[in-house]
Amino acid sequence: MINVNIQALEVRQQLFEFIQKFPGLHFREIQRRTGMSVGALQYHLRQLQGEKLVVGVKYGEYTHYYPVGAVTEADKFLLPFLRQKPIRRMLVYLLENKKANNKALCKVSGVSPATTSWYLSKLLSAGIVSKLKQGREMFYSVVKEKDVARTLVSYKASFLDRVVERFTEIWER
Repeated sequence: MINVNIQALEVRQQLFEFIQKFPGLHFREIQRRTGMSVGALQYHLRQLQGEKLVVGVKYGEYTHYYPVGAVTEADKFLLPFLRQKPIRRMLVYLLENKKANNKALCKVSGVSPATTSWYLSKLLSAGIVSKLKQGREMFYSVVKEKDVARTLVSYKASFLDRVVERFTEIWER
């Protein structure tokens, strides 16, 4: 007789479906949103990875989780950035306005000028945005607009953000 823990299988199935719905979330965000204990989440993620249903991709300090075969490499690169609300709002603003300075991006992101600069340095290092000096001011723009827009549109339901909803309505016209 095989001893199968049906409840554990149900939890794992729900976790897998959650990762399918919200690809690119990191461990703590999955833990916060699902309410699972740290130990249980670690166990079930290990099982899903062992079954080759989920892959964890380390970016910076965090490991982000994706369903195997369902997310492109370009999306795996962009989603960790787009999962951060201030960055997502800055990128949507840049897509809509083509370029902006730190002051405008600070206003739209809702974070301090120093934090905005820190986010912009991350985006610059990753090659997602570029900067151009005009006079005394620095302006930023999205490097691969179509890639960022496509990722936003493809995963719009997973962002739960009105800014993304508004952008995708305009972009899809």
